[in-house]
Amino acid sequence: MAFVNLYSELSGTVPKIPIDLCKTLINRAYKDVRRKNLWSFQLFEANWVSPPIVNAGTVSTQLGRNTVVFDATASAAILPLVTTGPLPAPLIQRQFRIGIGTIYNIWASADNGGILTLTLDRPYAEATGAGQIYQIYQCYYTAPYADWWAWINVRDITNFNDLDIWTNRTTLDFRDPQRSIFYIPTVCAYYQTENNPQSSTYGWDRFELWGQPSYVLTYQLYGIRKGPPLVLDTDVLPTAIGEDCVEALARAYAYEWAEANKGDLPRSQGSDYRMLMGAANAEYKRLYAEYRKEDREKVDNWFGVVRRRGWLGTGEPFYSAIGQTGWPGLPW
Repeated sequence: MAFVNLYSELSGTVPKIPIDLCKTLINRAYKDVRRKNLWSFQLFEANWVSPPIVNAGTVSTQLGRNTVVFDATASAAILPLVTTGPLPAPLIQRQFRIGIGTIYNIWASADNGGILTLTLDRPYAEATGAGQIYQIYQCYYTAPYADWWAWINVRDITNFNDLDIWTNRTTLDFRDPQRSIFYIPTVCAYYQTENNPQSSTYGWDRFELWGQPSYVLTYQLYGIRKGPPLVLDTDVLPTAIGEDCVEALARAYAYEWAEANKGDLPRSQGSDYRMLMGAANAEYKRLYAEYRKEDREKVDNWFGVVRRRGWLGTGEPFYSAIGQTGWPGLPW
């Protein structure tokens, strides 16, 4: 059933309820259903691709300015990246640094007659200098979806390596405060949301890969989405959730609104919305249990053992000499 049918049907259950409120209540009910448990349609598979490092030519910097200027050689190497598509990564998704100094996010670029100027996310904090050796690469990666919720697995396909998705950046700061370890990433840690207003992924979650990749690697991503709301009239619910389940909960919300907005006159009293609200909630709970039971098998086929038994599902120990991380295994 399309979104327009859902909110139109809801509008007919309560007199004088605003149609825009019906849209809100349908989405509120749908959101409650999504976040109450894990559904198969919330699982996703995606990819990241790390771009090769760029360090041809030199750059000039000035303390306190948020722009850096490249020479002709560097500009010729970097300018083609300005129009690069989503893979391996657009320039404004990459990072800039000199030596093992501060890592800056690239926010914008400008071509001044073949001489490239990059705008950084904050003023340059190191010493002013010309003809400096630089690095442009990517260590911060954006979630595949705006409604990203959690990781199941981040896998380096090239090196057959499952990245550690539990270590946080505070721990990384102890291990490698200067972020001087490169080559093969072993940790995927939460970084921050995308703060670049010019980015198409503004507000999305971002993650740090450590040690920092400096050549092309492909990562296979498995994770969980919160699920997007219904926006267009033609949008439909996932097949795992019946429209009767969402409608039942939305009706309970509508009856609550109607009860709160009853008039004082006897002719305005209308139905007993408290009784109707209780009946709608009972219907919702019954339908929710039925649909969830039908969908759970699909979820378990993905990774039910992992979440029910602990890390990596089997509980087997492992050690990574590259990332200096290990797991003793579970005691069974």
